[in-house]
Amino acid sequence: MKALVHVDREDLTAMNIALSNIENLLAAAPGAEVAVVANGNAVIFFTQHAPSHVKERLTALAARGVKFYICNNSLRAHGIDRGELLPFAEVVPAGIVKILELQSAGYLYVKP
Repeated sequence: MKALVHVDREDLTAMNIALSNIENLLAAAPGAEVAVVANGNAVIFFTQHAPSHVKERLTALAARGVKFYICNNSLRAHGIDRGELLPFAEVVPAGIVKILELQSAGYLYVKP
């Protein structure tokens, strides 16, 4: 099972739902492959400036193999330097392209 979780809003409630969805999926299907694509305002959650409990959950999920892809276009639009990102966040040129690539590779789209 492969899941693509798309986050695009700076909405703490939506982000917590996304993280809970991922944690629940991994608990129910331990072999699942999970990728998160962040674009728009959601890129702020993948920086050192994110709330500590979000960073802790993201770090734990990264340790479990979850991949995090961050849109470079959104980083530029928000004036965020790559050096501000959490160490496991991978920058991609365009979030929309990564979403389509993952869907083409069999990932099922989830938008909390």
